[in-house]
Amino acid sequence: MHDRYGWGHGPLRNLSILLALALMMLSFSSATGQGSGPVISDLRVEPSSGPPGSSYTLSVRIEKPRDPREIVPILNEVRENMEKIEVAIHDDGLDGDAVRGDGRYSGRIVVPETAAQQTHRFKVFIHDKAGRMSNILEYRFTVLKGAAI
Repeated sequence: MHDRYGWGHGPLRNLSILLALALMMLSFSSATGQGSGPVISDLRVEPSSGPPGSSYTLSVRIEKPRDPREIVPILNEVRENMEKIEVAIHDDGLDGDAVRGDGRYSGRIVVPETAAQQTHRFKVFIHDKAGRMSNILEYRFTVLKGAAI
């Protein structure tokens, strides 16, 4: 016998409901970055445009884990869903990082001489030492005509 939604009664119905709830919770925790992996936020790109040969700084706040010994200090970038780029990041107050130990990790990127003059889309994420991936943040960088000064 089925109810008006097509669900049966009894143990199978209860199991189906529990499974649906578990999938919803898993989906919610992944979408909000509340799963077991790291959580990054407040992505900054400074400046957001420049010619080939110029450099820019990327920085993210690492919300979770708070202990820097638990993260791999590499910001993984994927350009246009094709090219993977790894950027060393640090929280030591040097080389583009404003304040040591503030939880904001920064890294510098040099625009390749061969970069197309257009706006490029990037997705960024980190991993912890257990191999778990963080949430994904996105940014855009516009490559301008001309040479770096």
